[in-house]
Amino acid sequence: MMLFLATVLAFYLYIPSVARRLCTVVSSYLADLSMWDGTSTSVISIFRQSVFELAVMILPLLVLFLIIGLASNIMQVGFTISGEAISPKLSKMNPLTGFKNRFMSIKSLEQLVKTLIIMLIIAWVAYRAIKRELPVYPPLMTADVGVIVLTIFRSTTRLLWDVLWIFIIIAAADYGFQRWQYTQDLMMTKQEIKDEFKQSEGNPIIKSRIRSIQMHMARKRMMRAVPKADVVITNPTHLAVALQYDRGKMIAPTVVAKGAGEVAEKIKQIARKAGVPLVENKPLAQALYRSVDIGGIIPEALYKAVAEILAHVYRLKAKLVR
Repeated sequence: MMLFLATVLAFYLYIPSVARRLCTVVSSYLADLSMWDGTSTSVISIFRQSVFELAVMILPLLVLFLIIGLASNIMQVGFTISGEAISPKLSKMNPLTGFKNRFMSIKSLEQLVKTLIIMLIIAWVAYRAIKRELPVYPPLMTADVGVIVLTIFRSTTRLLWDVLWIFIIIAAADYGFQRWQYTQDLMMTKQEIKDEFKQSEGNPIIKSRIRSIQMHMARKRMMRAVPKADVVITNPTHLAVALQYDRGKMIAPTVVAKGAGEVAEKIKQIARKAGVPLVENKPLAQALYRSVDIGGIIPEALYKAVAEILAHVYRLKAKLVR
């Protein structure tokens, strides 16, 4: 679209001056026939001079096309330098691979269909434009050469403008589609996301199994600590918190086990078998269960309540010993 726009503008703004200059050059050649003396040397001289004159006239257009071609690519994808496209690969020399990539892939088929649709649209617009201009030409049979050239120039310019608008619309639609398709191609499928998560974070099934084993082992260690507890405080059926206090080693009573529901029942069952006293105190059991982790010491706010229970337990043990 950008190159076609430059072509239309050049045809509209620059070609008339090129035509006038070309007319001047041809007129000068025709006026000065002495330049050709019938020898091959004069023919070569005339050819060189005419090629130079033509190059001077066409070079600005070529430079303009080069700049627009580079600028349009940079506008779309940015400025990127990569040698991968020209790096030698043996797979590029395989004719079967090239044929498949060119004619038997989904992208090539999509490109072919898109190109055919664009060609049909442009052909239809060009046909309507030519049909519109046809009534202008019959009267030119009796007109001057200048009028004929000017009329053809104007008709061609209108045709180019009509096709240009179609190019602009198609280019805008195709640019939006290509951006959307590029974004879709970058997006991963659900399976790819799962695979990447497994690679980066580990298989969630295995991680869940590891956590389950770790919890089971931690629970077993906790249950082994219950027989060493001094008391188990209950609530009375839902919660159980086992406390241990060693005056020589601990600064305060420590929670060695706790649990709710089935775990609480298991703690109480082990405590009964080991002869650990069970004391029902609903507020204290709830406070200890919420505020203290396993292996943690009780908070200072609960010192008095726990001390009273431990003192009661110690008195009972002392009576049993007697």
